Amino acid sequence: MNIPDELTYRFRSGDVVTRLLFINGGMYILMLLIGIVFTIITGSDDAVKSAFRYPGDVQTLIHHPWTVITAMFSSWGMWHLIFNLIILYWLGKVFLKYYTSNSLRGLYIIGSLAAMAVFTAVFSLFPSITDKDWTAAMPMASASILTFSTALAFRAPDNTEPIPFLGNVKLKYIFITLLLTDIALLPWANPATDAAHLGSVLAGWGFYRLMRKGIDLTAPVSWVYVQLSNLFSRKVK
Repeated sequence: MNIPDELTYRFRSGDVVTRLLFINGGMYILMLLIGIVFTIITGSDDAVKSAFRYPGDVQTLIHHPWTVITAMFSSWGMWHLIFNLIILYWLGKVFLKYYTSNSLRGLYIIGSLAAMAVFTAVFSLFPSITDKDWTAAMPMASASILTFSTALAFRAPDNTEPIPFLGNVKLKYIFITLLLTDIALLPWANPATDAAHLGSVLAGWGFYRLMRKGIDLTAPVSWVYVQLSNLFSRKVK
């Protein structure tokens, strides 16, 4: 089996965490390759980054509607990607001990959408942000990861997970550390990016609260996923 076939097999046979890891890694490689081409031609890859990240300004979003999808799986750079992949793999597997694959998939998407909504709202309500040298386009992978991490921390705050050199640590402390680290990794002191991540935290908390009442916030996402899967399956046949 050659490498493409091996990767395809692992993606198709893997669980939701494995598939999200593949998509995040694939998005980074795609952006990197296109960025190399643009750098050779124009001397900069800034246009590529802007084309894949979610823009705060509505007019730019209208012209770049695909960023609603691409930003969900984008990171700031290689080190941020590695950080995101480690947390996604680790806490994603822990999340599946308490919730379903559908919940993880749905929360990943809902968390990103919530962060996007807050990001756009802050830029719209405070136009002065655009006058400063702050980023006007944001990747949303870390916001998505923060969402299901929030739901996990509220679901089992005192349950512990082993961490090398530290021993067993409660999930609530892992979440607090992740939140602070995630914010610290954001470039510049842009209030819009900070607010976007708080929006994803709110989405995770809302999912947890509604689940306690028997309401699954991720059900619409799961329905759409099933419909698209059935559609593509019919086309393949």
